[in-house]
Formats: sequence, C-alpha cells, structure tokens
Amino acid sequence: MAGRKRLGAGRLRQRIEIWRSVETKNGRGGFTDDWQMIAATRAEILGQPGREAVLEQALQGIAVYKITIRFRDDVLASDQLRWSGRILNITAPPVDPDGLRKELVITASTESVQKLP
Repeated sequence: MAGRKRLGAGRLRQRIEIWRSVETKNGRGGFTDDWQMIAATRAEILGQPGREAVLEQALQGIAVYKITIRFRDDVLASDQLRWSGRILNITAPPVDPDGLRKELVITASTESVQKLP
C-alpha cells in the first residue's frame, strides 16, 4: 500500500451519521417518505475541490468531501450523511478501494440536499 496511510483510529477523528429514506404507512392507506438514521460511525473527512452550480435559479457553491469509514456493506448511494451540522448527499456508489473489506470511501456533497428531520 505505497502512499496510503493505514486506517487507524487516529485517522477517524470525525463522527458521521448515515440516514436513509424509508416509506412508512401514514394511517390513511398511503405512505410517506421519512428519514431514519441507520448508523453512527467514525470517519476521516477530507475536503475536495468544490464547484458551483445553479440551484433554485441562483449560483451556489457546492462543497465536496471524500469520507473514509471502516468497511460496512449497508451504505447505499441513495443514503445521506449528517456531519457537524451539515447534510451531505452521497454522489457516487461507496467504494472498497483495495477489495479487502477494511475501509469504505464515500464521495458526498452539499448539492441538492433534501432536509432531514
């Protein structure tokens, strides 16, 4: 693993929560989408070069992050992350970089975030 630091506890300095949209019965025969926290875990979070996009007819900055956590197989590209008061969309399928099931790398951004409870 030349050039890569081992995923030790010292790298995992931040706490994140993983949230998922779930359908719940609304009591009137229909369903509503609610957000449910599925896990809280430690992470290494590195800011990536940001960009700008037109959102709601206004130019807005988009923050992008590379997030590394210990491997877990239940993180979906449709999930959202909550970190330090920020809500982040996962923007690409999470990746196990070396296939050894030791770490999971997630790319997430502030673009088009749907508000969580």
